[in-house]
Amino acid sequence: MIWKKNEVLGRMNERIVIESVTETRSASGQVNKSWSTFATVWAAVEYKRVGTDEKEMVARETAIGNVEFTVRYRTDLDEKMRISFDSKVYDIERILPEQEKQFMILEAKTRN
Repeated sequence: MIWKKNEVLGRMNERIVIESVTETRSASGQVNKSWSTFATVWAAVEYKRVGTDEKEMVARETAIGNVEFTVRYRTDLDEKMRISFDSKVYDIERILPEQEKQFMILEAKTRN
């Protein structure tokens, strides 16, 4: 995909918070997860439709949303992180860097 830098930058008008997880074990051996802010960045946000009618019904019932966040390219993100945006939390499913390494797409789904 060929990206037009000015076009992408113009759509990057939302602030998102990328969070990383820290896992600790309690004295009883239970794993506790705590999330902290890793980075706050500008992003273009695009909501995706689910493919088939059946999937769309399921998505509506479970309130799962597919969202693509386009951000500037960086090397320190992974799929274990999550995104906080517009009072919702999204799990990062895939990270797709653009060929020229100027931008990347974070494919995400809302948490249940």
